[in-house]
Amino acid sequence: MSRFLSLSLMIVGAVGVASSAFAQTAKTDAQSFLETAAEGQQIGISLGQLAAQRAVNERVKDFGQQMVEDHKKGSQQVEQLAMKGGVQLSPGLSEEHKQKVNNLSQLSGHAFDRAYIDYILEDHETTVDEFERRVKTIQNEDIKQWIVSTIPTLQIHREKAHQVKYSLQTNPGDE
Repeated sequence: MSRFLSLSLMIVGAVGVASSAFAQTAKTDAQSFLETAAEGQQIGISLGQLAAQRAVNERVKDFGQQMVEDHKKGSQQVEQLAMKGGVQLSPGLSEEHKQKVNNLSQLSGHAFDRAYIDYILEDHETTVDEFERRVKTIQNEDIKQWIVSTIPTLQIHREKAHQVKYSLQTNPGDE
């Protein structure tokens, strides 16, 4: 009988450790995603502000302003999800993103417009793919719902960026 009790306690303990480890992994996954999403929102805002100020093409300026508005909204949503999940987000941009802002801020005229749009296209291709992959693996239902609701906005950004890039190629002097 004591052997049975010991075995039962070991099994219960192992299940408890496994579920605790699973919960920790799920939290780490959610935290990692929220940190990445928050950083993505911040770079979208920073570069959008730069485009709204520095672009020479009106379509690029307008697109930059739209990016600021949409990413500010996204940033607020990510912050709410983080607060709800007890996740502490890092303020500001990573060194890599600070360097990207710095590099783009060194450009002017049509060179800036093209570099900005090229970056947005590349970034949104990667981000849409990442969100579509993560929605299948993330455990937190609130985050999963946010990802599902955000993917269409990211796809719209990507499509608009393609349109702006095409207009820059067909009408490079259009200001």
